[in-house]
Amino acid sequence: MSAEKQRFVLYEYLSYFWNKRIWFVIIPPVTALLVFFGVQLVLNHAKYTGKALVFTGSINVSDLTNPDNIMAQLPSVKNTVDIVVPEEKYVKITVKGNDEKSVEQDLRTIVADYNEKLQRHSKERLAVTNTYLSSLDERAKTLQTWIDRYNKKLNSSSLTPQQIESITDLLVEAQNDLTKTMETANRVRGDLAFYENPSVLSEVVAPSKSYAKEAVASGLVLGVFLTFIFLTLMKYVFDARRYYHG
Repeated sequence: MSAEKQRFVLYEYLSYFWNKRIWFVIIPPVTALLVFFGVQLVLNHAKYTGKALVFTGSINVSDLTNPDNIMAQLPSVKNTVDIVVPEEKYVKITVKGNDEKSVEQDLRTIVADYNEKLQRHSKERLAVTNTYLSSLDERAKTLQTWIDRYNKKLNSSSLTPQQIESITDLLVEAQNDLTKTMETANRVRGDLAFYENPSVLSEVVAPSKSYAKEAVASGLVLGVFLTFIFLTLMKYVFDARRYYHG
């Protein structure tokens, strides 16, 4: 009996939903529109978004890799700009606005200015490093010359014990100096061999993602759910009134 009653109740609700099916045509679309406009209002989308990805390479100075410092040095532009570091050695530049040409111009200006700073710093760093390496090589040559001279003097048979001791001390000192100098030079050569130059990897402007499809789909699903809740409550109230008032 309970099972039959349950089937009757289910049929009653389904029949009621069918008779009130007009609400399924009204509520879901209205909810979808409300969700759509709500999403647009909250996100406040610009029509166009320009994105650029810049590889900073071996540059690690904060003035050129910290987003706040980069923002502080940007040239004056009309549109909204955002800069983030998604991962080490990469800088992502985003420009948003309602005019495509304006966004393109601002993105081009920012990227060109930033890339010019990166390239200038890179050239200066390489120049200083190469100069330092040259000085190390020159010092190594000078030390080797002195080592050869000390060895030549030690081969002389006319030296006194004190002279031999003094020259030997100078020889050991020069050899130690040469070892350290060559180690430093090799380390610098390794740094130069693996040095990564900065570069602009991508630069593109496209219509901004509006999330319209996602908003409408979510609104429709929510609308159908709300319609079921609404009709269930209506049916409950209708049955309650009929029960109590006859």
